[in-house]
Amino acid sequence: MSALLSLFDSNELSQLNRMRRDVDAETATIAYCVYENPLGRSGGIYAVAANYANQLQSAGRNVVVLSPFHSQLKTANREMLHLIGHCDVQFGGQAVRVDLFDLRQGDVRWVLFGAEGHFDASGGMGGADPYFHESPEKLLVDSLFASAAIPRVLEAIGETSNLIVHVQDWELAATALMTKLAMLEGRIRSAALVLTSHNPYDHEVDADAWTLITSRRYPGVSRNNSVYQCFMPLFDAPVATVSRVFASDLTNDPLQTTYFANHLQATFRERGIVGIDNGLFLKPVSAFSDEASEQAMAGNPTAILSEKRRVRKAMLAELDAYDDPRIEGKLAGHQGGRLGDLPDDIPVFLMFGRLDPGQKGFDVLSRAIEAMPAGTCRFILTPIVPQPRAFSNDMRELATRRSGDVVVYPFRMERGYMETMAGATFAIMPSLYEPFGAATEPYLKGTPVVGRATGGLCDQIADIDAEPTTATGFLYREASPNQAAIEDEWQAILGAATPQERCAVPLYGAMVASLAATLSRAAALFHYDHAAYGRMLANLFPRASSFSWERNFSEYRELYRRAAS
Repeated sequence: MSALLSLFDSNELSQLNRMRRDVDAETATIAYCVYENPLGRSGGIYAVAANYANQLQSAGRNVVVLSPFHSQLKTANREMLHLIGHCDVQFGGQAVRVDLFDLRQGDVRWVLFGAEGHFDASGGMGGADPYFHESPEKLLVDSLFASAAIPRVLEAIGETSNLIVHVQDWELAATALMTKLAMLEGRIRSAALVLTSHNPYDHEVDADAWTLITSRRYPGVSRNNSVYQCFMPLFDAPVATVSRVFASDLTNDPLQTTYFANHLQATFRERGIVGIDNGLFLKPVSAFSDEASEQAMAGNPTAILSEKRRVRKAMLAELDAYDDPRIEGKLAGHQGGRLGDLPDDIPVFLMFGRLDPGQKGFDVLSRAIEAMPAGTCRFILTPIVPQPRAFSNDMRELATRRSGDVVVYPFRMERGYMETMAGATFAIMPSLYEPFGAATEPYLKGTPVVGRATGGLCDQIADIDAEPTTATGFLYREASPNQAAIEDEWQAILGAATPQERCAVPLYGAMVASLAATLSRAAALFHYDHAAYGRMLANLFPRASSFSWERNFSEYRELYRRAAS
C-alpha cells in the first residue's frame, strides 16, 4: 500500500479500486503477458504459457497472450506472423511505433508486438535466447518498453474492459504501473493485475530507467532499487509462484532469504506469496502397459522390467549410432566394448537441463561421479546452453577422465533425446533450488528420479524411505556441516568462479557426498531389488497424473477472484 500511496493520490486510488472491482473474475478476458513465445523461448516459461493458455481456452475462457517479437533470433520466423495493425507507445519522452502481429497456436490467439530498436536480442550461442543481449542493461530497457506497450496493445486490439492482466516474471512486472496509468487515462476501463514469478531472478533499476516509462515521481525507486521491489507491490493479489514448496522456500530457505530473494522478504511479507503447481508438459500417457504395472504393484516385476529393458536397448542403440564432433566422452559397454553390449544390471543415469551454476547442479553431479567407483555406472549429461565456460569445461574434462562412464552432449540433442529419457535407469536433479522442477517429464517416459529435496521436487518425488509403497525415486538433502555459517557458505558457493573453488566450501562438500551416497543407493536398488524398482516404475504415471493444468487453473481462478475483490 505504501507504494500505491507514493504514486497515486487518494482520488486516483479510489478510481483504481472501482475499476478493479468492476472486473468479473468469472467472465473476464485473461491477458496473459509473457516474455517468451513460439518464436523466442528459453527454458520452460514458454511451455507454461502455451499449456496454461490452452487450458483457459478449453475451459471456455477468453484468453489472449501478449509477447514481444524478438526479431533478431534465428527462430524468429516472420512467415508465421500476420500484421494486424500498429500503435504508438510513449517511451523515454518519445512516441515509438509498435507493429502488432497475430500468431495462432491451435485455438489460442497470441499477439506479438515489435518495434525498431527493441527486442533485438542476439540470442547467444544458439541464437534463440530472447534474454541474451550483449549488455544486460538492454534487457532492462526492452523489459520496461514491453511493459509500457502492453496496455497500448490491449487498447489497439479492443480489449479494454473486464480484464485480468496476468503478468509473468520481472521482465514484465512494470506492466502493473503502466496498466494502472492507462486506467486513469481512460484507455483501459477495468482491469485487475496478477503476477507469477517463476524464479527469483530480478534486475536493478534506477531513477533514470524509471523516467523512461513515466514522469511520476516515486521516492521508493532510490531505496527499492530492483524491478520487483518497485513493481511487485502494485499488483492486486498475492504473488504467485510455481509450486507450494517453493513458495515456502522463498521466505524460509537460507539460499533464498540471504541470496536470491533477500531483498524481497519485506515485500513477500506485505503482499503474501501463493504456490500453484504447474501441470504436465508431456502428453499424460503411461510408459508401461496396464497389465505390467498391475503385476509390478502386486510384487511381480517381470513384465514391467522387460518393457523397460526394451526401451533401454533402443536408447543404447541410438546413442551408439549418434556421431557428432561436439559430443564429449563416450559410453562403453561390457569391459570397454560397444555400448549395445552394456550388461542389463549396470544403471544408466541421465541429467538434463540448462547449465545454470546458480541452480541446476551439474557440477555437483560431476563431483559425485568422481566419488563413485569407475565402471559401475554410466552417466549421460545434456547441458543446454553450455555457459559459463569454466563449468562446461569442467564437464568436458570429467568426460575425458572417465571415458566409458560419462558422455556429455553440450547442445540440444537432435536425436535420441526422448529415447534417452525413456531408457535411463534414473534421472538426476541435484538442484541448488528448484521452483517447480521437471520430474514429471521422465515419469511419463518411464524413468524414476533422484533429486535434492528442494522446491517443487519435494512435491513431485515420492521418496522411497518416506513413501515405500508409492515411491517414484529418491529424495536427499545434505546436513549442513555448520548451520551457523550456512549464509556465508551459500555466498561462497554462488560467488565461486569455478567448480573447483566451490569444493573448498563445507556445505558444497556435503551436497556432493549426499548425492554420491544416494546414487549408490539407487544403483544398488536397481541391481538387487527388482521388485522395489519395478514397483517404482509402476508408480510413475499415477504420480505424474496428480499434476494437471485443470487444477492449476482452478487455483489461479481463486487468485483472480482475490485480485478483483
